[in-house]
Amino acid sequence: MIKEAIGKLVLKKDLTEKEMEEVVEEIITKKASTPEIASFLTALRMKGETSEEITSSAKVLKKGGLKLNLGGDSVCLDREEITVERETILSTTKGFSGGTTIFNVSTATALVVSGGGQKIAKYVRKSLHPLCGCADVIEALGVNLDMTSTQLERCYKEVGICFIHEPLVHNGLENVISIRKKMGIRTLFNLLDPLINPGGAKIQVLGVYDPNLTEKMAKVLMNLGVEKGLVIYGRDTLDEISITGETKVTEFRKGDIRTYFITPEEFGIKRAEPGEIRGGTKKENAEIVLNILKGEPGARREIVTLNAASVFMISGKAKDFHEGIEMANQSIDSGKALETLKRVIQFTHSEKRFLRGIDFTSAEMSSG
Repeated sequence: MIKEAIGKLVLKKDLTEKEMEEVVEEIITKKASTPEIASFLTALRMKGETSEEITSSAKVLKKGGLKLNLGGDSVCLDREEITVERETILSTTKGFSGGTTIFNVSTATALVVSGGGQKIAKYVRKSLHPLCGCADVIEALGVNLDMTSTQLERCYKEVGICFIHEPLVHNGLENVISIRKKMGIRTLFNLLDPLINPGGAKIQVLGVYDPNLTEKMAKVLMNLGVEKGLVIYGRDTLDEISITGETKVTEFRKGDIRTYFITPEEFGIKRAEPGEIRGGTKKENAEIVLNILKGEPGARREIVTLNAASVFMISGKAKDFHEGIEMANQSIDSGKALETLKRVIQFTHSEKRFLRGIDFTSAEMSSG
């Protein structure tokens, strides 16, 4: 099927749902060769992926993957954790001109949101890039990611947050990773990565790297059964709400879609320079996240509180962004966000009885 699909894509024709499903099945079952996969992904990119093609692909990956019993009350905050292409750099450490990168905003946001009482199930991957992805910084904070599905379900219910490490999901994409890295361009799988969280969330805040994708991906999420959510594109920060400029937001609620733009000044936040939210290695980013949770003021905290506010707003815990910011600040200032991190670390290590990765000592966690 993949050869026929390539021929159709070259002619700029869209694939049917059945055709897309058959091609993705061939890819994940390793029936398609490396040249065929690369040609297919390139041709599809050049034509432009439709919301229907993305939806069909995601359904195939989700059908054969891990499913967690989390009760449906979680919010998904996933990003493109495996954007290894030269074209887009890592989404969790976005590239600015001159190579400046920001820290793992979505990781800090997840902990702040959980500290504020909203349950979070976050799907994480390690980076193939010299900098770091979400899984890298989570491990550097001291969290053990080597968990079973049952342990993750308990962590979610007892702590209010869990981090689902990619190897547990086993969606058959191992052979695609190296192909994507060699291709060096954004492909269909950049769009699929944030869609395969096995937690079954009905609410999602999704960041994208292209402003033209916000409406398209909102339709995909609705097709996949997500009831309400936000798809965001921020200036400089790409898949986070920006405090360095304007952010495009496409909001959807039970079939209704609307798009609007927000700026940091609307919420009393001073516009920052990209360098003020700069990150670095996994250890450096872990220290930044830890300092935010301890209450350190500045632009890094403000971008986290604004992103957390969006989650509180779309989940219904806050009536608008302004109230959401208050909730985010309360989560930090009360110590609940930091306490959430401590509880995750304690839970994951009590389950496995051994340490891995770079740990912060109890003294460091309790200081400040």
